[in-house]
Amino acid sequence: MQYSPELQPFGHAAHSPEHLREIEASELSPGHRLRLPDGETTAQILEVDAVVDDYGRPALYFIALDNSTNLRVAHGTSVSIAVPRPSRPADLLFAGPTAGDVAVGDVAVGDVAATDVAAGNGADASLRTGESAEERGIAEHEIPDDADGGAGGSVAEPSWAELALHVPDVPERKATTITLDTGDVVVVPGKARPGTSTPSAALRLIPKLEGTPEDLIRHIDAVHPGRSAVHQLSERLARGINPKSGACLQDLRDLAYELFVGQNDAENALKVADLLAVIPFDGNPGRWSSVESGLALAAHLARERGQGERAAAYSELLRGPETAEADPFRAQMAARVRQRTLNEPNLYDKEVSRADEAGDDAEERNWRVLRLATLLHLRAHGGSEAFDDAELDRRIRIELDAVGR
Repeated sequence: MQYSPELQPFGHAAHSPEHLREIEASELSPGHRLRLPDGETTAQILEVDAVVDDYGRPALYFIALDNSTNLRVAHGTSVSIAVPRPSRPADLLFAGPTAGDVAVGDVAVGDVAATDVAAGNGADASLRTGESAEERGIAEHEIPDDADGGAGGSVAEPSWAELALHVPDVPERKATTITLDTGDVVVVPGKARPGTSTPSAALRLIPKLEGTPEDLIRHIDAVHPGRSAVHQLSERLARGINPKSGACLQDLRDLAYELFVGQNDAENALKVADLLAVIPFDGNPGRWSSVESGLALAAHLARERGQGERAAAYSELLRGPETAEADPFRAQMAARVRQRTLNEPNLYDKEVSRADEAGDDAEERNWRVLRLATLLHLRAHGGSEAFDDAELDRRIRIELDAVGR
């Protein structure tokens, strides 16, 4: 509600469109509607004049009101001001057009969920939780219906590239400006279309997979007979790999590290890591953590082979999500958090020392593998202010020697 002195020159009683909020007297400023000492009426503040004491600190405030009266308010006193009361609590954030009426492109925000369900994207929405395909009870190779032009059903034997690189056609949400009843302007940041940050040039440097991912997994299991860790992971993955399943991506990541660290099989470790490398960032940090770890390992293995350009491609893919945020403020805050993480990484020093003191070699090895993964990520990302490339290479060699490679 906007106050009009011409219509109500002598104040008015507080009523339902407004509610009262307690503030300190030092916070009063022109424009506030102050509840008067009678406890019933309010008046708009025209001027606030502070009177200081002998120590130079505010002691008293003279308040000039629009009803031609003045008030004296002591410093430190709590007073009540009237502020507009929205019809619903959420209106303070979503005032103006309702969520269902704010158009984004040709699709209204309130209709996005319904559109996704109608287009077959409901299953993909559940995939953001990182559940495995078995837990969801869907076919291993099932992809959203709109992948084949909206024909519906599952695509028969899709290639790994088609399955992994499929990104739901979610419309880009533009920033929306909302004017609140108080006159304040709120800008709701937009959201970029997921998967648009994957550099195609970098993907071309990754060799294409011959056959299916399941064929590769079965081959790896066959060339490592009697290796329990490899067999357990391969057995699950050979039944069918769904790149939209967080559990499948985690198994692929674990298999790549087991082949590299535990079996000294860098060649097959890189092939498994390449399965992760072609998967774009879809906005889900849980699934992306496995892809990111696989990219870091692939970059290291490529460098060991002397393939610097290919290693740089993996690093470019790893940093891709950092440019996906369309809102400048959110991007800046994310960059600060990311830089702090790079400068102060968790290298599991306490856990490694505790396991070493207890004489638990298996536990120490597990923690060192996690430390190795962190170091590989730092190296693939390009180092940090605390660790340059040379220092990271030295630490990586130490960890590889420690885990018995």
